[in-house]
Amino acid sequence: MTIVTKIALSLLGAAGISFLSLTPATAVILVETTVTTQDEDILDTRDPRILTDFRPGQVIEYGVPDVANNFLNNTGYDIESLVFDLKTLSYNNEPVEWGDVNGDGRIGYSNDPDLKDIFTDITISGSTITFSGGVIPNGSLFYNPFATLPNLAPGGGIVPPIPPGQTDRDGPIRVASYYTAIPESTNVLGVVALGALGVALKLKRSLHC
Repeated sequence: MTIVTKIALSLLGAAGISFLSLTPATAVILVETTVTTQDEDILDTRDPRILTDFRPGQVIEYGVPDVANNFLNNTGYDIESLVFDLKTLSYNNEPVEWGDVNGDGRIGYSNDPDLKDIFTDITISGSTITFSGGVIPNGSLFYNPFATLPNLAPGGGIVPPIPPGQTDRDGPIRVASYYTAIPESTNVLGVVALGALGVALKLKRSLHC
């Protein structure tokens, strides 16, 4: 082997090492969810899922992405915030985190002009994303889809389709969620205050009689 060949191979080896050092060891799986007004197109094809027997602060877990649907808030409460926590932080040795899946440069906001975002404040802290600054009144419909990049929806190309007859239609990324409600105590205190004011006025009138 000539000196020139040795030098050339050394340079190629160094270049290869440099290239590998710049290549990320793993990819990142991004998850994004939005909370919007109802999706009319989906309403034309299937009934909304009904949220009932679901108390404020009660944590439920499920897999995403799943079959997107509208939800009917039948909890008996006006929802003032929704909190989602990623329980799956690694999938196939790749980290999972909240990210901009729909490509609008923001996380948690819809890029569909037909859907209106319900919450104005969206904060991310580690594996948790919180939607606040809005209200989902009891008895109203809302839309809460999840998407991942790459697409991990069952049958989407990476994850196999759900077998026929299987009721669980969830994707492989686990999420925990709960909501907070407008405190009922606010209304109760208002009634108590009005009642106390009425008693005070009656007492004042009786003292002047």
